[in-house]
Amino acid sequence: MMTLVVTCAIACGGSREVEIQHAAVPMVNDSVYVRVINDHYSDARVYVVYDSGARYSLGLIVGKTKAPLAPILWQPRRLAFEISFIAAEGLFYSDDLLLEAGDVIQLRIPPNIASSAFFRRGSQ
Repeated sequence: MMTLVVTCAIACGGSREVEIQHAAVPMVNDSVYVRVINDHYSDARVYVVYDSGARYSLGLIVGKTKAPLAPILWQPRRLAFEISFIAAEGLFYSDDLLLEAGDVIQLRIPPNIASSAFFRRGSQ
């Protein structure tokens, strides 16, 4: 099985903020898989927000940890990630992504998220 890796953004420090692996054959036709790596010192609540307005919680990701791979329902529409920190100010949204069923996404929350090119500050 051949996998294509697409890098959507490059962090200021050179690490990738989002890495998507497109499966040659989807593992499950109605899901995408997300792993969140929180390199920020604060705990973060992470949501998947579809352009239809639907939201899906990925839960609380403790600072300086990696969450297990989580399946979410695939929808044929754009999505973004919403990140709010527990002990630090700020609400952030990622750039929009258009995914295919079976994709595996690795989302990295950088320690310098306010200066990231991939995340933009939102209002709380």
